Amino acid sequence: MKKLVVILFLITVIQSFGQQSAQYSQYSFNNFGYNPAFAGTAKCLDFRIGTRLQWVGFEGAPRSTFVSAHTKLGRKNYTGRGTHGVGAYIEQDDVHLTTRTAFKLGYAYHTKLSSKYKMNLGIFAGLQQYSTDDVFGGDVNPDPVLANAAGSVLRYPDIMPGILLYSKKMYWSFSINQLYFKSINLGEEQTQVNQYYFGAGHQSVMGHWSVFKSFLLKQNIMGPPALDLNLAWVYYQALTFGLGYRVGESAMAQLKVKFGKISIGYAFDFPLNKIYGNYGHEIMISFNPCKGDGIGDGAGGKSFDCPAYN
Repeated sequence: MKKLVVILFLITVIQSFGQQSAQYSQYSFNNFGYNPAFAGTAKCLDFRIGTRLQWVGFEGAPRSTFVSAHTKLGRKNYTGRGTHGVGAYIEQDDVHLTTRTAFKLGYAYHTKLSSKYKMNLGIFAGLQQYSTDDVFGGDVNPDPVLANAAGSVLRYPDIMPGILLYSKKMYWSFSINQLYFKSINLGEEQTQVNQYYFGAGHQSVMGHWSVFKSFLLKQNIMGPPALDLNLAWVYYQALTFGLGYRVGESAMAQLKVKFGKISIGYAFDFPLNKIYGNYGHEIMISFNPCKGDGIGDGAGGKSFDCPAYN
């Protein structure tokens, strides 16, 4: 009976803090994390790592960290059948009493729709884990329920399908997170809701400069939608300045610098409403050994790369 109560307590905490997944101001730096269909859209192996600190100065403030890698498999040209992409994504999200850890393997099938457009169908499959911190004193707590709740862990499978339509200049992305986990009945039904991600981006090239406009909409039935808008100016594909707006929450400033095969991005969040806490900081690093001159790289050549990977 105690174990049953502990599990129900843990799920209630999850419902309070875990209905919305980790959010990143530099979402275009982490598109693969939001949609598995991005697997293989870079020319070769693409490795990324990032961390985000929200509400700096508040105890128990959210902190998110991710590591990802993906690459294209098989043929490089579309002469008949499509190509394939594979990857892996690991993320940890700490929010007050809980820690969410996710490990996902991704696969995407790429097909050419026309001379201008490609479509990718992708899927993540993996495992999510929720755990509570030992904030209740463990065995020394006189309340047996709270004592047993300390350090509790819940694990469950996670499936995330996605679709991506793109050309040299634009992309449209849609995915559904937490598709597998619907409900657990342990005497009382508890439900984990789906999360819907819809995003798009468009890149315009003007000489040595390119302008990248994008948005990401996140929605679930438990709360209002979260909409991020972003405008970035890219010079020679080596230096990027960006401004963003998270509707009703914060304004963002972004800077990305490329050093050969390595890119480093930083974002600063300024809250527009005291409800959403203090400042936020975010840093991401990518490694990609490929060279290219497509619009996805800001130079307008012949390659057919997704503009999200600039």
